[in-house]
Amino acid sequence: MIPNEEKDEEESAMKKLISLMLAAVLLLTALPVMAESNGKALIIYFDYSENIDTTGLDVDAVSSASIAEGPGIRDRSNLLVMVDLLKDRTGAEVVPLHVEEVYAPMFDDMVGKAQADKNENIQFTFTEALPDLTDVDTIYFGSAIWWYGMPQPVVNFFQRVDLSGKKLMYFSINRGSRNYEVLETLAELQPDTDVFAEVSISAMQDNERTADEFSSWLDSIGL
Repeated sequence: MIPNEEKDEEESAMKKLISLMLAAVLLLTALPVMAESNGKALIIYFDYSENIDTTGLDVDAVSSASIAEGPGIRDRSNLLVMVDLLKDRTGAEVVPLHVEEVYAPMFDDMVGKAQADKNENIQFTFTEALPDLTDVDTIYFGSAIWWYGMPQPVVNFFQRVDLSGKKLMYFSINRGSRNYEVLETLAELQPDTDVFAEVSISAMQDNERTADEFSSWLDSIGL
């Protein structure tokens, strides 16, 4: 082998070694990120239209139970629109919360009881076992806002679980009040949870506008 060829072979071997070393460094650097991104996520929500007394109601009445009267008439609860968008974006499993002590199907008939539930710290009975959150890193939690805060069944949920060290996003629909009291309640009931994002959208508008607003907001936080 002539000297130049030997030199070229040594340089080639050195380049391969350097490339392998760089690849190993990049892999080790990426491992924490990869491990973090592999955490399990859940979408948990409490929707009024799924927790009503359906006795004597037809299918259309049931599906529209949480719909506000007025210019924002729509086909379904805006909260469920948001849940579906989150599922499409994240691929997370969806867990609805249902209670045995169901509400009156019309909003105006429901609100008085909802306030009494809150004032008396009523304890609701969930029809299904609460989800096992042991291996869950991120929770997307959704509800309506009633009397400036969480519906009482949602308060009960946060009273009965431990979200220490987990990341939480709270999304809601409202009739004028937003998530301020919700954030206060979370700080009290789950002080060791990282509430990394929150948003509240009007319950009075149509589904299409809600989908557009929520999609834009999800874009803004990188989901």
